[in-house]
Amino acid sequence: MKFHDVEVTHADRVITDDIAKGDVVAYYNDVAEVMLPELRRRALTMERFTKGLAGGGFFQKHAQKHYPPWIDRATLGGKTKVSYPVCDSARALVYFANQGGLAFHVWTSRVDEPAKPDVLVFDLDPPDGGFEMVRVTARLLDKTLGELALPAFVKTTGSKGLHVIAPLDGKDSFGTIEKLTSAIAAKLTAAYPDLLTTEFYKKDRKGRLFLDTMRNAPGATFVAAYSLRGKPHLPVSAPIAWSEVDDDALRPDQFTLRNVRARLDKRGDPWAKLRARVGSAKAALAKLG
Repeated sequence: MKFHDVEVTHADRVITDDIAKGDVVAYYNDVAEVMLPELRRRALTMERFTKGLAGGGFFQKHAQKHYPPWIDRATLGGKTKVSYPVCDSARALVYFANQGGLAFHVWTSRVDEPAKPDVLVFDLDPPDGGFEMVRVTARLLDKTLGELALPAFVKTTGSKGLHVIAPLDGKDSFGTIEKLTSAIAAKLTAAYPDLLTTEFYKKDRKGRLFLDTMRNAPGATFVAAYSLRGKPHLPVSAPIAWSEVDDDALRPDQFTLRNVRARLDKRGDPWAKLRARVGSAKAALAKLG
């Protein structure tokens, strides 16, 4: 098995259930076209499972010395510099998958302007059995972001919740984005104190949904759209339409390696127009007061 001149090694190695490593590599080759627009030019952190899920996984953010020269790298960070790999092509995505890369996490900024994010992220982390709270909160965020002239998009996390994101013009600093997302979170938690909280510790949440804005800090990451997750059946962090959020049957892990292709063929990519209109964090913060 070979894709883009990358020979797939140990293609029959079991990852989970009836899914082999070759299936994982083939999946990423298949979805590269829709995955790359928001993966490209971002510092990459991989969650690797070199012996399948049963063998455990580990996070890797350093580019390896043995990577071929056509794999791009970006050196970023403060006092401690890290040479991150960058995934700019289907060939690179296939290469990383063949290296055991299963889940791909990215910065909110691109390596060309690492201090200026071009997307903001709200991570909706529910208490056990609280996915209905996630759906309600996602809609509240959609409305709030719209009032601030920030177009909102949504995806499943492939785990417990949803990510609500807004594409930005990339002109403002991490500090501005952090102030904006914190202010939005404060506004919503004040308006819905029985539903939402920004308390970090679970013991202090008291059954409320944690409105997580920490993905917007320098060096923080969030799972990339169409990335697999290291869980049984290999669920996908899948972009969805807002109409799907209103569906009582929606589940955060319902899209998997096995059904995403059919979904794309039937519905297309819900994020196809993600960059058609971008928002200004500075202007949104000013509107918020």
